[in-house]
Amino acid sequence: METNREDFFENNLFRYESYSCDCVKDIEHISPGVEPITTLKLQSLPTKRIRFAFAAKEGLLRLASTGSIEEKNILSSLISLPNGNIDVLFDFFKKNGFLFPISDCEYESVDAHTMLELVYRIKATVRLMSAIEEPRKNYQDILHLTLYLLLSDPVSINVMSLREPYTTCRHPFYDEIENAPYLQIVDRGQEAFDKDTYTITDTIYQPTYELDINDYNDIMGGYMTSKPGSDSKRFKAVVNLYCNKPNADHSIRLITDFLFHYQYEVGIIKSFDYENGIQYYSQPDKTKFNDHMKNALIDIARLIIGEEINENLNGIHPQYNVATMSPSWRVDSLMGAIYFSIFYMKPGLELYRLCANPNCNQYFLVKTTSTRNKYCCPECGNATAQRNYRKRKKESQQ
Repeated sequence: METNREDFFENNLFRYESYSCDCVKDIEHISPGVEPITTLKLQSLPTKRIRFAFAAKEGLLRLASTGSIEEKNILSSLISLPNGNIDVLFDFFKKNGFLFPISDCEYESVDAHTMLELVYRIKATVRLMSAIEEPRKNYQDILHLTLYLLLSDPVSINVMSLREPYTTCRHPFYDEIENAPYLQIVDRGQEAFDKDTYTITDTIYQPTYELDINDYNDIMGGYMTSKPGSDSKRFKAVVNLYCNKPNADHSIRLITDFLFHYQYEVGIIKSFDYENGIQYYSQPDKTKFNDHMKNALIDIARLIIGEEINENLNGIHPQYNVATMSPSWRVDSLMGAIYFSIFYMKPGLELYRLCANPNCNQYFLVKTTSTRNKYCCPECGNATAQRNYRKRKKESQQ
């Protein structure tokens, strides 16, 4: 619903114009028993112009032709979309345009998996920023979102408007893992002769950590039976980095040390994705996830957030607004506008919290210090209270 406000084109940090788009799905069935390939096809509708602005305390706004607010906090709307639902994503694009400028002459094709991954990375970035500022931290959520952003395979999208394909952030540590099998092994022959452990310079258990030589050899040889998953490619790469790249940059070393200790002491990670979280090779011992590792995880999450946001600010350029005689910014895409609105979030002061009404799924902005504000609106609070009352009444009658 439109809200009567002053024209935000006259007083905003940045602006962006786009067009609504037509969206359809093409489903190609390859052969019996093989999952069909879903391709999204999108085309710009130049007769349906959309205007955006960013205002303090309001976030990224969609504006009506009069300059009044049509919808507040587009970022909240995006991260609140149900996971994996292409149809609701289409509705978002029809209201706000596609993430990048697209052709108005013909459909442009986008792989459905790629499209969902682009949205998931936005969601993961915002959720992680909020999770590390929550007074009561859920460290498993923080770990899941950090791993997803850090180690997920990058995906690319190419549309006509882009000079080169857009690729999701490829964090430096991702390449460290890829190149770990080719590391030169540190000569520790004298250590092996003198004692039963290797002394490793460590950022978490400072200054050094003693690693059992037999464990190291069993892991690298792939025959440590006491730890399910110890022969996995990723875990062996982490152990290799931990023992054989002591002079890596501090951020790389911190991530390496954390992933080594977490998996060596808590549980070896089998897989992870945005929707399903983390899967382990065996039941993890989360009692060993101690304060040293928790503090390191928060530091790593901050590093990853910074890399993720900075990577997505390339399409934003300063410019001087001669109409208002004030500085402003030029934004090239809705993707850039979304990440710029994330850039302007105020960690330590505000965060996005998922509404506690299980039927809502809405994320809403709340002050960091607020622990009681669990609902996005009074209606959700009342609905939950009524539901709980009926549940208690039913239980008391049994």
